[in-house]
Amino acid sequence: MAALLRGIGAKLGKVNHEKVTSALLLGSFAVLGWRSWEQQHEIDELEARKASLRAANTAMYSTMWAWREELFALAATPSPPISASRLRVIYGEEQPASPASKEPGADAEEKPFTVA
Repeated sequence: MAALLRGIGAKLGKVNHEKVTSALLLGSFAVLGWRSWEQQHEIDELEARKASLRAANTAMYSTMWAWREELFALAATPSPPISASRLRVIYGEEQPASPASKEPGADAEEKPFTVA
């Protein structure tokens, strides 16, 4: 910093070193103030976006919950397109039933699957 001040002071000649230092400090404060203003502006934009995303998330959650309730109501009808137990498995309220274990050699009776 001292070398910079000496170089600037030599170029300016009779100008007082205190004035040069003051000018550099003023410039530094101006740059820092500008950067701080830009960062604050960016923070404000991000906070607005965060609020918007939270509102959208809440709306989606409410919609999905309403669909879930509608599906369970539909499953309670006399001839449902999907069973309530299947819905509980889909929503993670129940563990899926494990497939029945086959006897060894039971696969031999099944036809092989081929792709033509």
